[in-house]
Amino acid sequence: MKKLVLLMAMLTLFFTTASIASAHPGRLDSNGGHNCSDKSKAKGLCSGYHYHNGNSGNNTGTSSGGQSYSTPAPKATVAPVLTKVAVYLNDVKQNYTPSAYMKNGTTLVPMKAIFESLGASVSYDNATKKVTATKDSKKIVIGVGNKTAYVDTNGSASTITLSHPAEIYQGTTMVPLRFVSQALGANVTFDEAALVVYISTK
Repeated sequence: MKKLVLLMAMLTLFFTTASIASAHPGRLDSNGGHNCSDKSKAKGLCSGYHYHNGNSGNNTGTSSGGQSYSTPAPKATVAPVLTKVAVYLNDVKQNYTPSAYMKNGTTLVPMKAIFESLGASVSYDNATKKVTATKDSKKIVIGVGNKTAYVDTNGSASTITLSHPAEIYQGTTMVPLRFVSQALGANVTFDEAALVVYISTK
């Protein structure tokens, strides 16, 4: 009796395995699925092309439980909007390339062009990413990406804190407008409504 029960169990296992195998003949394709055989369709084991592990052929992933999940799209980095600003030096309009601009509420101006217009000599060290401006007995050094400028006047050292780091734009070092006044003593005003910067040494 026991041998009969064991034999029946083995036969049941064999036919079940055969049915599953016939429902999934062949290898999975690149999409992770395949077509059922006509024999499997007749037995009602499947109805045609199907996927495995929850994959539907779309841009989804699969968890360990076979459940599909959507892959979140990466968030795009939004570049800050640059608003061009006109510059007047002693009431004469300047044509700088690049021009001054507003970025995140701060007016940035081309350091070399404006400092040279105010009588300073300016040099840039590409190795250290530092700009050095010299006028009379004053030496000013600021590094790109920094918000602190170092000033030496007749051997007396001091620092100037910028509202925005110095940055490179179109190959030019840009600094906050207020830094022009702090560094060289020029009078600066900004007409925000007209988007015009006025720099005066008079």
